[in-house]
Amino acid sequence: MKKRVLDKKVQRTSPKSSSTKQMQNFGLTEEDFQEMISEMKNGNEILFEKVFLSQFENCITFLMNQSQVSHSQAYDATMDALLKFRKRLLQGKITYGNMRFLFNRMATQLLLDSFKRKTVLLDNTADIINETETDEEQVIEILEKAWNQLCNNCRHILELFYYQKIALKTLAQQIEKTEVAVRKQKQRCLDKLRLHFIKYYNSL
Repeated sequence: MKKRVLDKKVQRTSPKSSSTKQMQNFGLTEEDFQEMISEMKNGNEILFEKVFLSQFENCITFLMNQSQVSHSQAYDATMDALLKFRKRLLQGKITYGNMRFLFNRMATQLLLDSFKRKTVLLDNTADIINETETDEEQVIEILEKAWNQLCNNCRHILELFYYQKIALKTLAQQIEKTEVAVRKQKQRCLDKLRLHFIKYYNSL
């Protein structure tokens, strides 16, 4: 009797679990995934193009909402991610699991890298001012806009660390987190501030 009940539970949960797995992998079953890889290695990329190009705009929208960037910036990062993802698929470095998450994370990292390559961000703001004749008022205005794009938590941490000169150890105690966690969070917030600064600066 217990075995029958267990079998019924498995039958009820299995389709749902399978559906979730497919959603995490662009609608592909594991068999579909293996077939796609096999076809790609034989020079047939029809299935790959059908699957990934259908997700292209979804990733662009994700990047625009997450990082507050333009469509063209999100497009470039998504295209770079698509090419890199394809290469890793052929190399066998990507397996069936949660490809949607991996693809979005790859595109996000490539977007951040593209911003870092364009300029030395806020650390060399003075050099940017001298080279482009951007006056101090404009820089302050851009910084204020970038600052206002940060969440309250990021503004709080950066203000305590940079303006009130509170040490990381003390800051960690105040917000009840480990020093390592606060250091990572501070860096993430600073990276976001730099990204927003570049976005507004490039729009001048």
